[in-house]
Amino acid sequence: MNNGKQNILISDGSALPANDAAITAVVDGQIGIFGSDWTALNPAGGDTITTQPEIYIVQGKTGTDGNFIVKKSAKIKGTNVTAYKAEAYQAAKREVWTIGYNRKTAAGSIEVNNDVNYNFVIRFKNNKHLYSERPEVLNVNFTSSTTNTEFATATTIASTINNSSQRVQVIAVVVGNGTGAYGLTGATAYGVEITAKDINQNLSTTYTPEQVYFSVFVNDASGFGTTTTCTQIQAFDPGNGTYNQVYSIENFNMGNEGVLNRRQWPIPVLDYSSTSTLISSLAVTETVATTTGSDLVTFSNATVAAKIFAGDKVSLDGVAYEIKYFISTTVAILTTVATTTNGAGAAIVKGKYDLITIEFTDVVNTPTGVVATANKSVIIAVPSMQSGVLYSTSSLAGIDVKDILDPWMASTPGAFPAITL
Repeated sequence: MNNGKQNILISDGSALPANDAAITAVVDGQIGIFGSDWTALNPAGGDTITTQPEIYIVQGKTGTDGNFIVKKSAKIKGTNVTAYKAEAYQAAKREVWTIGYNRKTAAGSIEVNNDVNYNFVIRFKNNKHLYSERPEVLNVNFTSSTTNTEFATATTIASTINNSSQRVQVIAVVVGNGTGAYGLTGATAYGVEITAKDINQNLSTTYTPEQVYFSVFVNDASGFGTTTTCTQIQAFDPGNGTYNQVYSIENFNMGNEGVLNRRQWPIPVLDYSSTSTLISSLAVTETVATTTGSDLVTFSNATVAAKIFAGDKVSLDGVAYEIKYFISTTVAILTTVATTTNGAGAAIVKGKYDLITIEFTDVVNTPTGVVATANKSVIIAVPSMQSGVLYSTSSLAGIDVKDILDPWMASTPGAFPAITL
């Protein structure tokens, strides 16, 4: 038995082994739920702690060396379960701020003053890269021209950010209240939209995904004055069930499987089950229109707001994009400009993992011979959808896990309610 405090078992989405199947039935990428007699619980449901008082979660894994193993969790005794919960996949959201015009609220401006010093600050709240734990600050000063304009000020702000040392963390673009690309055609109000970028993940030597988040401040004692608006459009969100999160959990839990060398050369090359490949759903019924060179996308119906969310990766006209944020229930901003004109094209949603967590206690013998109670947990990662199927349809693995565990957990002393994926 693995006496680690936590295990993670990762599914490729395939259905679980048939009722009463032997442990030898588990294949590569498949997870299973087995009793202490090492026969599979019924995917159609019906098993309780009366029929199977103890269970194991297992995963079939073919390593890069070609050898097949069956990974198994710690033993989960029904009477010792303390929590049973699930979190559906949610994409990570980027931090977005604006100085001046705000495309989400359709309001805001930059105060125009000639030949004066402008000052603004971006304070990064995430840890500095290169393993330092201190935050960074970008403090920018510039002097406006003697014939300054709002557009010129916005252009200078964006340029200073994009040419600064922090260009690896954020990107700035000039926006306006007009039409066309970034709303700059015929605009009468201008702003600078500042967006967090993806950064390299040091996941080989750390266990926490890294994401940029920050605050922006304009100095009202400088040329910005008291009328310049500076607002947060969207707060960062790490999401749930993302590749970075599941990889980090798996990486950390390698220590529970005997991988202890993390710093001495040679650092071992580990064999992971998590994969960054996203799953593509069937196209949603709402059509979508884009314009080449513009980052704005319009959906045909507000019902899309219950299907596609900020941070989601989507395919529009066969091209991959990310939704940065929504302006309204039908209009969204992309992180990049569209390269095609969709017209009445289809939108495909992409997803990753749903996470099911079981927490329980276990009695262990310590090295000194003292019997102690250990808090443990098992995480089951299943694909959030089936490839080419309706976006809201759980994977075959997710359906089977829920059908098996819901009645089993309901029969425990904790009488846990059914989970929702």
